[in-house]
Amino acid sequence: MSVKNWVKFFALGLVWGSSFFWIKIGLQEVGPLHVVFFRVLFALLGLGAFYLFTRRSFSIRKAWKLYLFLGIFNVALPFFLVSWSETHITSGMASILNSMQPLTTSLIAAIFIEEEKLTPQRIAGLLLGFGGVLVLMSNKLSGALTSEGVGVLAMVIAVFCYGSSRVFARIHNGGVKPEDQALGQFVLGMFFIIPSMLTFESPFTLPVRPVSYLAFAWLGLLGSFFAAVTWYSLLDEIGPARVSMTTYMFPLVGVILGTTILKEPVNWRILVGGLIILGAIIIVNQKKRPDVIVHPASRMTKES
Repeated sequence: MSVKNWVKFFALGLVWGSSFFWIKIGLQEVGPLHVVFFRVLFALLGLGAFYLFTRRSFSIRKAWKLYLFLGIFNVALPFFLVSWSETHITSGMASILNSMQPLTTSLIAAIFIEEEKLTPQRIAGLLLGFGGVLVLMSNKLSGALTSEGVGVLAMVIAVFCYGSSRVFARIHNGGVKPEDQALGQFVLGMFFIIPSMLTFESPFTLPVRPVSYLAFAWLGLLGSFFAAVTWYSLLDEIGPARVSMTTYMFPLVGVILGTTILKEPVNWRILVGGLIILGAIIIVNQKKRPDVIVHPASRMTKES
């Protein structure tokens, strides 16, 4: 890869890997649904400026079913689950669990896409990844489910939402431009986010700390807008196999920020479980296979 591509690669890993840290910062002042609202708001501001600057047109009717599905399962629901889970688990653990997206995508794709059939190698990777989650929850498996255990389950559900969104987009996004896909999913996602926020976290609260707005700007402008543009440019320049390796950086960035700045504890379960999940991702991605053009996150999509 060229120096320019390496810069993009590490910038992508840093932006997405740090998303869980910034979610934790935002949660210090407002609830999970407020965090999701401001995150998507900033993403829409960035996309709106992009469309105005480039004089692009957009019609939501062109692929409204795709936008609706992604608005629910790639934006509103997983964004909430990730933010809510971080009220119960550390940002480091959230980043480790989120790195399982290639595993869930592979599992769901094997069901709906003929050429994505499970091979012995992929089955081994999926089982290993599941084992990593069990290690993370090993002290929560006996007795009543703890708050932290519920947080882990919420993250796992969010990861499956991202995986299903990738597969759905793979099947139905023919002829849809990446930027249109991003704008459409965020616009329709807001139709679910705003009523939910006003219902379950009423009254609407404006943060007063500048660091909260910094967190939302990072999540929306960088994590959802800039990162998506960078993702698609790298996809064209270095191919899906290499660009998918940015996922490997999520746990590293997330755990480092969580331990050094937020002073989150790191125990052997996080280290061992994280390494097992990382090993599973490597096994699943050893051979080049068709990738799905939807961000892992939040991503224009690959959150938090």
